[in-house]
Amino acid sequence: MRAGITPGLGLWLLLVPVPVLAAPTAYQVAPGAIGCMQAASLRRVGELSLSMPAAPYAQALAQLHCQRVDGAGTWQLLGRRDDDTVARLRPLPARRGNTPLYFAASAVSAVGVAGATPAVLPSGVWRLVLAGGVVMVLWLVLRYGRRWWRRRRAWRLCRQLVHHHGEALRIRRRQLVQFNSYGVERTTKWEREQAEFVKTIIQPALRGKRLAATWPALARRVLALIDQVARQAPSGSDAADGFSPDMDPIAYERYCADRLRACGWDAHATPPGGDQGADVIAVHGPVRLVVQCKLYRNAVGNEAVQQIAAARLHYHADVAAVVSNADYTIPARQLARSNNVFLLHHDELPAFAARLARARKKA
Repeated sequence: MRAGITPGLGLWLLLVPVPVLAAPTAYQVAPGAIGCMQAASLRRVGELSLSMPAAPYAQALAQLHCQRVDGAGTWQLLGRRDDDTVARLRPLPARRGNTPLYFAASAVSAVGVAGATPAVLPSGVWRLVLAGGVVMVLWLVLRYGRRWWRRRRAWRLCRQLVHHHGEALRIRRRQLVQFNSYGVERTTKWEREQAEFVKTIIQPALRGKRLAATWPALARRVLALIDQVARQAPSGSDAADGFSPDMDPIAYERYCADRLRACGWDAHATPPGGDQGADVIAVHGPVRLVVQCKLYRNAVGNEAVQQIAAARLHYHADVAAVVSNADYTIPARQLARSNNVFLLHHDELPAFAARLARARKKA
């Protein structure tokens, strides 16, 4: 099918004959009717006495540029005048030299569509035309209604996934969005994180529901939602606890110890120097936790992981973790996995501490 013509429209065009819709209505003039080249002449003809001898009457008609019509042939209506009492018609078929004439409207009657096509379609054809129109409307409703419904389902799924992972997204944005020396946000890493979230969470879920084709239409809206959710303050946020990226490293260590104490742990920051890699030592029942605190502008590397792994042995601790406001390098993550070291953002400390306490109780 030619591009731009929908199936419903194509069926409509097949069912409705173009000549029937486009051709003009043909008219017939009564035998003996008088036609004049000017409407004023037609009015003067009506004033002539019909009792005049034939020759003078015919001469009078010729002088007024009028003539009798035998009633044969068909005419095309060009317009009406004098409150529709006078009709202007042109003989069909239209040719050069066919002069339009004015007739009394009472002498003119419609006979159908030019070319002997009936003016009124048969009822069977009208039923086909109506059926074609119904099919076209139904096709449009089904096509665009189905598209709308699929996009709605896809949007609901995307929204659920974003809110489900909202806490992780909020923490990741705080880790990845840093400020340069001029106070301007650097969002390149966060934009890559958004793309990774879409690639690993959103798109597989859409494919699983057979809604992958809706993604281009939803992409901008979903990315805006991800950023909106990630900008919200995480639960247990430090906004009211006194955290500031401008605080000094010692104050940051005390801040992390305070957050652990708020969760029921016996936590204290170690004295500066000679801490053997542990900035905070926390105890909850039989569980001993050592923490390395890093207040950084850039990603935390291997050194912090190595220090806290050594501190765990030195303090005979059960669990070791690095806590930072920033992200971690890939080598640091790899080394942490092989040494069983947890890498956290400070907003994750309360949930992490609660999880450790529950695990030790079950054990």
